[in-house]
Amino acid sequence: MLKELPQKGIVMLTYLFNAILRLQYWPKQLKIAEIILIPKPGKNSNHVSSYRPISILSTISKLLEKLILPKTDPLLDAIPQHQFGFRHSHLTIQQCHRVVHEINKTFEDKKYCFSVFLNISQAFDRVWHDGLLYKIKL
Repeated sequence: MLKELPQKGIVMLTYLFNAILRLQYWPKQLKIAEIILIPKPGKNSNHVSSYRPISILSTISKLLEKLILPKTDPLLDAIPQHQFGFRHSHLTIQQCHRVVHEINKTFEDKKYCFSVFLNISQAFDRVWHDGLLYKIKL
């Protein structure tokens, strides 16, 4: 779809994207998504929590996100390597292997091993976004 835009359309998109980045304002129209609910296997279909929501954004939103991603990736370097949530190339199974390795190493060294596992439902939805933005400002 975007590949078929005339040159004038591409120039207008460039102006729009540059204005969004300069003003640090994401227009509400680009936040609108189509939500598709995928049922979780083996769950009661009468409960809302039995579905996995998938958001389908507009092509323009996806393109802008791809342009911004390289600028935000360096910010993730500040996150400790043992934190895997929402990180590129950090799979759950790799975290499991890391934990098992640490446990085995501790036992071999005849030391104590403690761990705490937290599963906070919808953690990002509940975060204080203004405070988070303040903390990650460079």
